[in-house]
Amino acid sequence: MKNFPREMQHASGVPLLLDPTRLLMSFRQAPPRPELEKILIALDLQLENGDEASSVPGETVNHTSERFWVQARRAINQERFETIEKLATQSGLAWLGPVYRLSGEQGRRALVAPLPDVLVVRLRERVGVEHTGGEHNVAVTVADAAAADNGAEPVLREVAEKSRYLNGLRYFEIVNVAQVNAYELKARLEQSGNQGVADVQFETMPLITPTAIVPSDTLFAQQWDMTRIQAGGPGSTGWDLGSGAAAVVICVLDAGCDLSHPDLRYSTPGINLGTMLPNGGPTGNHGTACAGIAAATFNNALGVAGVAGNARIMPLAFQNWSDTEVAAGINWATANGAEVISMSFGNNGWSAAIIDPAIQNAFNNDVVMCVATHNYNGAITYPATNALVMAVGASDQADNRKNPMSPDGEGWGSNFGARMSVVAPGVLIPTTDRQGAPGYNTASGTAGDYAMTFNGTSAATPHVAGLAALVRSLYPALTNVQIRALIERSAQKAGSVAYAETAGYPNGSWNQEMGYGRINVLRALDAADVMIKDAPSDSGAEPFTGGNFWDFSDIVVRINDDGVFVPNDPLRSKNVERGQANYIYVRVTNKGPRAARNVTVGTRITPYVGLEFVWPQDWTQTNPMHVAPAVVTASFASIAAGASVLAKFRIEAAQTEALYGWVSGAGWHPCLLASVTADNDYAFSSTPVALAQGSVRRNNLAQRNLSVIDVLGGASASFPFIAGNLYNAERRMTLVVDRSRLPAGMPLLLSLDDDGGAFPQVDFGAKPDDVEPVADGCGDNALVFLERTRITTKLGCCPGVMTLEKGSRFDCNPVRKLGRVTVEGGDVVLRGDKRYVQVTGSRATVHMEKAANTLYAMSLQTTVPAGTERDAQLMIALSQQNTQGDTVGGAAVVYVLR
Repeated sequence: MKNFPREMQHASGVPLLLDPTRLLMSFRQAPPRPELEKILIALDLQLENGDEASSVPGETVNHTSERFWVQARRAINQERFETIEKLATQSGLAWLGPVYRLSGEQGRRALVAPLPDVLVVRLRERVGVEHTGGEHNVAVTVADAAAADNGAEPVLREVAEKSRYLNGLRYFEIVNVAQVNAYELKARLEQSGNQGVADVQFETMPLITPTAIVPSDTLFAQQWDMTRIQAGGPGSTGWDLGSGAAAVVICVLDAGCDLSHPDLRYSTPGINLGTMLPNGGPTGNHGTACAGIAAATFNNALGVAGVAGNARIMPLAFQNWSDTEVAAGINWATANGAEVISMSFGNNGWSAAIIDPAIQNAFNNDVVMCVATHNYNGAITYPATNALVMAVGASDQADNRKNPMSPDGEGWGSNFGARMSVVAPGVLIPTTDRQGAPGYNTASGTAGDYAMTFNGTSAATPHVAGLAALVRSLYPALTNVQIRALIERSAQKAGSVAYAETAGYPNGSWNQEMGYGRINVLRALDAADVMIKDAPSDSGAEPFTGGNFWDFSDIVVRINDDGVFVPNDPLRSKNVERGQANYIYVRVTNKGPRAARNVTVGTRITPYVGLEFVWPQDWTQTNPMHVAPAVVTASFASIAAGASVLAKFRIEAAQTEALYGWVSGAGWHPCLLASVTADNDYAFSSTPVALAQGSVRRNNLAQRNLSVIDVLGGASASFPFIAGNLYNAERRMTLVVDRSRLPAGMPLLLSLDDDGGAFPQVDFGAKPDDVEPVADGCGDNALVFLERTRITTKLGCCPGVMTLEKGSRFDCNPVRKLGRVTVEGGDVVLRGDKRYVQVTGSRATVHMEKAANTLYAMSLQTTVPAGTERDAQLMIALSQQNTQGDTVGGAAVVYVLR
């Protein structure tokens, strides 16, 4: 097949390898099936069938009425290709197309045909050139490139409707493929270096229909899926709060829908898109089944109920399942009012260069896009890999990721990976079916209007699309980003997998098989989001990235119960008087769309300045290291969406002596920790334990770690603090000292080897009872005497015999002193037997080796320059980082000149 390259590069960069045993045949008119079979027999070809031993059950070949995938028993050489072309042309053949395999992918799903009769072109903008008709420049450009082929110009025809919905790409059909095909023209354009053409793409059609479905024909009479996701069923359900609004439109971009189905209602029954079939009419059963899961009519005493049963469906029907159709469909749906697009398909053979701009356009227009991950038990397929869409996997009846060992017995698995968003039920799903004989279910009567066992990530995806429509119906002010976050944050941590806080996944704990979990309709519609701001700019996004989360959080301390709440002014938010009660105010805001119920605020005060705190231990324990102030007002029956309240606590007069630095002669202030919970703050209720980045990762947690200390000009000042945490088992930590708000000549030393005397209530040798001991040095219980033993030894100057009873042991005392220290922005200096870091730059980074589960006493030491202006505020900020470079906490001190 000389007209087609044996190998070329896919738009994604993956090699495409020619399959010499397959062809795509395109006829001018649809041939009757008996006539087609005669043609293929005469040419010694066979039609690609719908079953293959290695394929997923239910895979279908992407035949259309005019295009057919065929296979030969042996490789097709050039002579045979010409023979097939000549004989088939007599029967109405328009062209023959080659078939390529994506390198590295298995099965027939990796086979695609870059169509030989289409070029998709992007022109360069030319200053001062007016484009009136639009077609001429491209036609001339391509004709010039093809002039070497016997001087005849190819005939191009632009399809205006297709160009219109391709984000600036121009869609051209080559009328006479026998004269010159798209492969030759693309190569010539690229070789010619033509300045008028910015990009040239093929239109690519997959051999396997890219829908993510595995249908079966075993009846299953109940909608177990709707009960499982708490849309309906016994008890409180999402449908108690809403069942969708008719004004909200879900586009089912698929094989079209049965437009006369009695259980489906459409937004626009007269869709006519040039790239699709007119009116969204069905080319298969798949779209009708997906539409029913998303929005089969609610409460109409008929059939099944969709997730958003009062919303409306926009059906768009693919004709060839090509990448240009995907892009045009997304753009058309966006331009015509779709607020949610459900895409139960995926194919790595499509060009992202064609489809991604359409996804970006939909995202920019506030559309929520839900895309199936696919059913091959492997990596997520495109376009679910695009970060702007929700990649939806399938869960089974045991609430795990659907896999070949799931209890339903189907031998397929839901694809998974780094882009996982959520999962939804994907096995044995009852839904609407194309009516009559063409449907999945051909039983007589009403049952024939419904497919009772629809399977696959195709089934999972419209569950999520329906939920997005429900959220938009109930909370129309939410953006597509907020709707996605709400669905992910309210997802249930289902299954047997472990969820964990993972960098780059801001909406809670995550797992690569299940994403944020299995969707829950009730929780998504009922969700509140109570928060304590980490700083004045905190919007509630997790993680918080707006600055130091310990400086100016919504926690203040007042001398009197005067209601003054100015957290960003340290002089009005951190002062304490000895010998009297002082007051803590905590402001709580509900950022969620629904009123928060049964809200509870908690606080803890530490008798030290600490850099690192761990949830839940530091926020919930009550002991000498975590003191609970007296509660004045800490419970609220309800906080309306968008509203704020002030919780109030009292520090008793006696507590001010022990909790502040006057006792030890140092001027430190304690750390204040605050937390807030609500019955329907579902995201926080699933927060995993031992969250080292609690304040930054969860907006329900906050800390105030800002000491305000009065000093005199010319005086020395020491600010003691504690690094590390009893629940931190890492062997390295990093401290960052920011002295950029100090005068240039003001000295600053970081003392690394303090004795801890500044914090008399802290036991620096303590180990938490609920933490497994970590071997250090020679390890625990290094020497154990199994029998009674007598040893001759000398103690001091006195020789003698020491008797050790059976079971006596020699324990290795772990070294708790900091190990090797390296510094950027400063120098390590020795003064006597103690080490200091002399901070010379505006910022110093200190890397240290440490023991596991250990606290370290340190301090910052300085001398305030004489003559510094009265009331001046000099600030030093500290932060602690873990071994991954994440900031896990910090503290700040403000010296106020008096």
